Amino acid sequence: MLVFASDARGQVTANLHTGAKPQVVRPDEGERRILPDGRAMRLKVGPSTTGAGYLFVGAEELPPGSRVPRHRHELDEEVLIVQQGEVTFFLNDTAHVAPAGSVVYLPPRNWITVENRSTVLARIMFVFPRGAVERCFQFIGRSVADSAAGRSPMRSPGTEAEEQHSCQMTYRSPP
Repeated sequence: MLVFASDARGQVTANLHTGAKPQVVRPDEGERRILPDGRAMRLKVGPSTTGAGYLFVGAEELPPGSRVPRHRHELDEEVLIVQQGEVTFFLNDTAHVAPAGSVVYLPPRNWITVENRSTVLARIMFVFPRGAVERCFQFIGRSVADSAAGRSPMRSPGTEAEEQHSCQMTYRSPP
């Protein structure tokens, strides 16, 4: 049980859940992972990249014509931020065109597909309140070295169970 107390100035004091230090993660920094369809992403903030206790932030470039397959997160809320370009989000079955600066909120158990239907590169960031999602993307994507060498991730019953626990995602083909 976490107990909060106030000091003489009225500030709340409590034991912190992490010893992480503030830091700036620049655009070309973070753990680079290659997804099965060839898209690249960067794991920017999370337990293994920055020591974050509860938070995961990733970034992805979407070349023209690329898409993030239809899926839903069973436990997690997600926030997606369009940094550059224009992206089409299918939220459940409704299309929404989102230019740079747009923010998409996705509650758990809602379907999402992300597409770059434009002719220019788009960039998005995604935020999850559960740091374990970082581990999910470490399972889904391969390191740059493994990808270049054509190596697939090692699978075992233990890693499959950890992947399911960290991801809590369901994929489905579009209707």
